[in-house]
Amino acid sequence: MNKGLLNGARALDLTDETGFVCGKVLGELGVDVVKVERPGGDPSRLIPPFHQDIPGVERSLYWKAFNTGKRGVTLDIENPRGQEIFRELVRRVDFVIESFEPGYLERIGLGFEVLRAINPKIVLVSITPFGQTGPYSQYKGSELIAIAMSGVLNNTGDPDRAPVKESLDSGLFHAGVAGAMGAVTAYYHAMLAGEGQQVDVSVQEVAASRLTSSILAWDLERVTLVRDGHKSQMGPTSTDWFWACKDGHLFWHMLGGAFGAPANKALSDWMDEYLEDNPLREVQEWMKFDKAGISQEQWDRFAAAIRPFFLRFTKDEIREQSLKRGTNATVANDPHDLLESEQLRSRGYWTDLDDPVLGDLKFPKYFFQSRDTENFSRTAAPQLGEHNEDIYLNELGLTSEKIDELRKSHAI
Repeated sequence: MNKGLLNGARALDLTDETGFVCGKVLGELGVDVVKVERPGGDPSRLIPPFHQDIPGVERSLYWKAFNTGKRGVTLDIENPRGQEIFRELVRRVDFVIESFEPGYLERIGLGFEVLRAINPKIVLVSITPFGQTGPYSQYKGSELIAIAMSGVLNNTGDPDRAPVKESLDSGLFHAGVAGAMGAVTAYYHAMLAGEGQQVDVSVQEVAASRLTSSILAWDLERVTLVRDGHKSQMGPTSTDWFWACKDGHLFWHMLGGAFGAPANKALSDWMDEYLEDNPLREVQEWMKFDKAGISQEQWDRFAAAIRPFFLRFTKDEIREQSLKRGTNATVANDPHDLLESEQLRSRGYWTDLDDPVLGDLKFPKYFFQSRDTENFSRTAAPQLGEHNEDIYLNELGLTSEKIDELRKSHAI
């Protein structure tokens, strides 16, 4: 028997890519998540990349990645007959997740108050670029626009060029996790108090919450924050964070205090084995080293030795030596590196899920691991309308004739 943390709970997932991660996380916590798509399929089924670079509604690897563990039905919630079915489903679930523009559900007669009248304990999770209310709530937005307006892009990119987007859709990933966290909190409240809530998630606000140190620096110290490429500004001195190695890149940042001292000394000792003239030897006691007080001239001498030193080694060599020596250097992995990672393999991080169209596909298995619960995806993403019969016929008790009628009316 499955032992998911939230086994027995159910959710309807109406989202596009803005909210996919929320439903995925809930599914891995044990919630029975039903992905609801309009007849013909969500446009997000055509987001690349595609398996073997062949487009198709069942070939989007983006779709496959973010909808594992869910069941799937087709349903037009604007169609009057489709709305009847949707209302019946709402009576039977604990969560509804949506990412429509603010006000859309109210306009079609399915706003939160209507849903709460149907099911008093319902938790409605709404994930949008700028939230349900406020000065930007009615603006058109995307992940890129929302994180740009959060301030994140103020810090990303070279100072003499345009800002650059963060890796993948990080704003949507974080917003989805925030939505799942809010959903679980509201669910427990509903169980205790008997009343549902609407969880309002703004991608912009979630992205801004990741800028704690930058916001404090600007607000309290009036530091002018600028894009500085691969460097970090500490007082008057600009220091490097990212470095090239023989076959890629790595992150290593000189820090002071009890946390930074052992790593700084470990790197200096490693460099001693290769360099006759190692400028890091100038620091006699790393525990007393004040990184904020280093001059630009001294740092430039350090960097001039560190830069060619890292270029001697491959990512694998740096990873191995960093673990062995404690330098705190972290390599930048590409997808192939992750698939070949000995650490991830030994942790059982990957799993193969059987896709009816594409065959076995490899996915990350866990959202998190626990001694007491099983929190992982067991099934590949649903095909278009894969569970229509299972849910409409077996769970709602509709007749085959009724289902055919709904199909002819384009309700499902």
